[in-house]
Amino acid sequence: MILDEGRGGDGRAQSEPLGVLLVLSMVLAGTALLVTVGGSAVLDTRQSMDVERAEKGLTQFDSQTALVALGNSRQTRVPLSRAGGASYRVHDDAGRMNVSVTNESTGDTTTIMDVTLGAVTYDDGERTIAYQGGGVWRGEPNGSRMISPPEFHYRDATLTLPLVTVSGDPSLDGQAVVRTDGSSTRYFPDRAADRTNPLKEGRINVTVNSRYYRAWGSYFDERTDGEVHYNHTGDAVRVELIVPINETYENAVATTSEAGVTVNGNHDPPEPYEEGMNYPTIDSRIEDAIADCETDDDCANVTEGDAVTNTSTFYHDGDFVGDLTIEDPGGNVTILVNGTYEPTNVTVRGVEDNDSVSVYVRSDFVVDGGEEVNVVEGDAGDVETVVHSDGDVDFNGEAEYVGLIYAPGSNCDLNGNANLTGGAVCQTMDINGNPNELSYDEAIEDTSLGLNGDDVIYLTYLHVSENPVEVTDG
Repeated sequence: MILDEGRGGDGRAQSEPLGVLLVLSMVLAGTALLVTVGGSAVLDTRQSMDVERAEKGLTQFDSQTALVALGNSRQTRVPLSRAGGASYRVHDDAGRMNVSVTNESTGDTTTIMDVTLGAVTYDDGERTIAYQGGGVWRGEPNGSRMISPPEFHYRDATLTLPLVTVSGDPSLDGQAVVRTDGSSTRYFPDRAADRTNPLKEGRINVTVNSRYYRAWGSYFDERTDGEVHYNHTGDAVRVELIVPINETYENAVATTSEAGVTVNGNHDPPEPYEEGMNYPTIDSRIEDAIADCETDDDCANVTEGDAVTNTSTFYHDGDFVGDLTIEDPGGNVTILVNGTYEPTNVTVRGVEDNDSVSVYVRSDFVVDGGEEVNVVEGDAGDVETVVHSDGDVDFNGEAEYVGLIYAPGSNCDLNGNANLTGGAVCQTMDINGNPNELSYDEAIEDTSLGLNGDDVIYLTYLHVSENPVEVTDG
């Protein structure tokens, strides 16, 4: 019995040191894990603080640079916070901005300004903070965001763009010296280049090519009423701002092409006439209206020989060749022709002063010799014929038309002894053969085709300049 008790005591003596060793191992492992995790957290916190300091530093750099660029100071010095392996650099060739205007009638684009932005960047290997275009941006693997807004101000239909561009020393260490780099350049308005306010036509496009294009796009979307378009392949974003159209008709003939009126014969061009005007096509409106009539029951069918006696939208699927009468409709009448419109005689009676008959044509508009459109009562303000750009306008022989023809994307031909009273808007106008009678009627002057949409905010005033600064190591 004594021998058995002694053996049990030896077993307990051996297990106690093993328990102590096990506890010590667990404590050491926990300590190592704590040091590793804690060290990583400290490092992350330190990097985060460094980035925050860089953001604040470049925001201060932004405000000080604006004073120099916009003429309130000739030179300034700005301290730059720096830590670890992070660096500040100047990139002369980083990013680009283009400002242009597009003629809605011809699609031609004229460049107003096209300049390199440049950038001052802070880079720690994972994140980049950049001053560019008068704003501060943060670049990350999954995109970018704005820290401070650029010099791009849109308010009350006015765009003010005093763009700040940057060049200078490739590397900066501790302090940056900012000074003007030549004089500012004003691109708009510019009387010498015939660029004046208020704006009269077109669409203003501002395009930014930049690593931070997504953040630029978000800013455009939030601060303007324009349409924002992204080009992810090209790291670019474009905002499109619409200029209001002064919708008046004051000419016997107006063309959207420069030198658009051609007279082949022994007579002068019609008076008054004007070339190179901005009248937009409304092709999409014609296409959408036809599509609606094809899918909905809201459009009444109309065919050759019919008499329209009520206000409504009427639809003809295919070519329309024949007579048509509109009499005492009691309101506006809209007729959609999904094909060629070749009326033989159109009689319009009893249209009230503020109403009209609008014919929208998907293809050609043809009036041949001896055929008459709105000649009986002959009020030019009663009828407007709108032609899709896919179609042309042809008047032949003794054709007569009273009203407005709106075909800004079409070629118009007047052959023989055609007579037009009212006015025509065409891409080009060719007048051939015997003297044609083209008489302007001021009854069409205030015709409204709704060229300015009701829900669109328009750009009326534009101010664009480039203000270069040089950034050197101080």
